[in-house]
Amino acid sequence: MLGGRVTSTPRSVAAGALFAALLAAAACTPQPAEPTSARASGEPSAEAEPRTIEDADYRVDTDDPVVFLTIDDGATRDPKMAEVLKDAGVKATFFLTDDYVRQDPDFFRELSQETGSAIENHTIDHPDLARASAKEQRRQICSTSDRYEEEFGRRPTLLRPPYGSFDDDTLRAAAECGATHVVHWSAEIDDGRIRFAAGDRLRPGDIVLMHFREQFSADIAAFVAAAEKSGLEPALLEDYLT
Repeated sequence: MLGGRVTSTPRSVAAGALFAALLAAAACTPQPAEPTSARASGEPSAEAEPRTIEDADYRVDTDDPVVFLTIDDGATRDPKMAEVLKDAGVKATFFLTDDYVRQDPDFFRELSQETGSAIENHTIDHPDLARASAKEQRRQICSTSDRYEEEFGRRPTLLRPPYGSFDDDTLRAAAECGATHVVHWSAEIDDGRIRFAAGDRLRPGDIVLMHFREQFSADIAAFVAAAEKSGLEPALLEDYLT
């Protein structure tokens, strides 16, 4: 399922009216002189812009012959998963939902350590963030990052919004909670089959989505086969998105 950004209601008319009103008020109100150096420099005020992320990454912009595997949720846990990843020579990014992590944090800690993989943020309980308030989005993202930093000793730098659904509030909350990128995907593996957002093969920089499910081994095999067919090597997403 390919989700995406939900745009907010147009605000250009209201913004224009507000701007005109502010100009009128400013014309009637004496203003303190601004230092000449500040006017000449053109430097923006430090607090002028809130922290945010421009947009989600669907692919990585690289000419390197690499492809990235991301594995979501954490619903199914099998001790054999570590061997499957190591035998395939794949390091993955685990976008974990905290409700699943709390059930067995040691499993995910050991899996990431044994395979050289990374643990990232997939919210507390997998809501559609674009339908949530800005306050709830921040709670879902920040609380999970706080928890993972305490549990695993590293604060997540990447967020994957559940269902791929996000809006401007998601991008802002992700940045405020310490993320540097919001990550989507350009191909998806399920039940041993791969689907592409465009074309019929993997391309350099593609981000592949799969899940912690019972068909884990078949999905890993499908990923490796697709990468080899395209002459690509699996790489760790965190080595490219910093």
